[in-house]
Amino acid sequence: MSTQFSTALRNFRTQRGLSLRQFSQVVHYSPGWLSRIERGQAAPTLALARSCDDALTAGGKLLELARLETRSRLRPAQLPSAVAGFVGRTDALRELDDALADAERTGKALMVAIDGPPGAGKTALTIQWAQRAASRFTGGVLFTDLQGHSHQGRPADPMQVLEDFLAALGTETVPDELEARSALFRTVVADRHVLVVLDNAINSQQVKPLLVGSASCAVIVTSRRRLTGLGVIAGAQRLSLAPMGPQESIELLRGAVGAKRVDAEPDAARAVALRCAHLPLALRITAERLATHPRWPLSHVADELSGAGRLDALADRDDDNLAVRKVFDLSYETLDGDTARAFRLLGLYPGGRISAAAAAALTGHPLARTRDLLDRLVAVHLVEETGLDRYWMHDLLRDYAADRAAAHESDAERFTAVHRLTSWYTLSVDAANIALAPQREVPPLEPPPPESRH
Repeated sequence: MSTQFSTALRNFRTQRGLSLRQFSQVVHYSPGWLSRIERGQAAPTLALARSCDDALTAGGKLLELARLETRSRLRPAQLPSAVAGFVGRTDALRELDDALADAERTGKALMVAIDGPPGAGKTALTIQWAQRAASRFTGGVLFTDLQGHSHQGRPADPMQVLEDFLAALGTETVPDELEARSALFRTVVADRHVLVVLDNAINSQQVKPLLVGSASCAVIVTSRRRLTGLGVIAGAQRLSLAPMGPQESIELLRGAVGAKRVDAEPDAARAVALRCAHLPLALRITAERLATHPRWPLSHVADELSGAGRLDALADRDDDNLAVRKVFDLSYETLDGDTARAFRLLGLYPGGRISAAAAAALTGHPLARTRDLLDRLVAVHLVEETGLDRYWMHDLLRDYAADRAAAHESDAERFTAVHRLTSWYTLSVDAANIALAPQREVPPLEPPPPESRH
């Protein structure tokens, strides 16, 4: 079947009065091969197109047609393998399916930003969904790890990502400026159905040059941060991924360890899931340990995870980077000094749920400043907001925060923080007592530390 290139090549050759044999001697390709290309039975390489263009003085027209046809034939398939034994996340997968269906129905570009705490399985969910949806994107799937939170060093440079994407789409020459390179990327994918997966973004600014504007394309971004900027500049939908539900956690353990073994100790299995904070990473590390030690009862591991050293137990012995502590490190290390200190001191609180006022007493900051610090921690999912001035930190993060506090705060600083908190509680109880029973006589309280008066 003739193509634009094959037709143009034949027309240029005949206009120059060259037979196939004469032409083959000029460009050094066999007459039979050139005949196949002219009939559209074989695809030209860019090297052949360049030789033909030069020999026929086509002014670059043949080379450009060959480039266009090369791009149209390329269908990148860059997705990593899906996680073996992926379970659960039914609601999140359905939400992504519905978002794609809605985009196809309305003719709007699909863009979804998935955020969630470290170890929650954002990448696994995204790859699972993208593998299912890939057949609907006839132009292929582009994938990159933006290394926003990575042991490999600096976040990925959008300039290099664009160069890699354009090369995968058949573009040989790319501009040197970021804006021009971004515009070329949008142009190349404009008439294709391409899915772009941007994993592990550090912020919206890193992602912005990699976005596409075509309604035929879709972009899925994952990040530990809430990328609110993408909603503002590009209308991205947000999907926040929480830890798994209790039943999903059990199903993950059943699939990885064996249903018979898990079902034989249901109470221990529930305890393991709870002490892993229902985080897929922690659950998979624990499941791998159980699979490696088939004679260990689940109750033994549940007991091990109840102790002070459970963060050390949640580590893969074969890969140092696959450790819950290391994963938390990547988020913690992005915090500024005041926010990191607030996070550490929250680890001293004797429970997972805390009010902004109690956090203010613990940190010694005014309430307004404490709210700002808590908002920063919420933005990177080291703390979750559960209501107005109400916050929650799951047990593994609280253990990690307490470890950081022990490492960075002196005994005196930790004692002072806890004293501020207990003084604040004492004042709060005294105020409530006076409000409920003003006639009751109680001994006067000692003045509280100045920092606890909020």
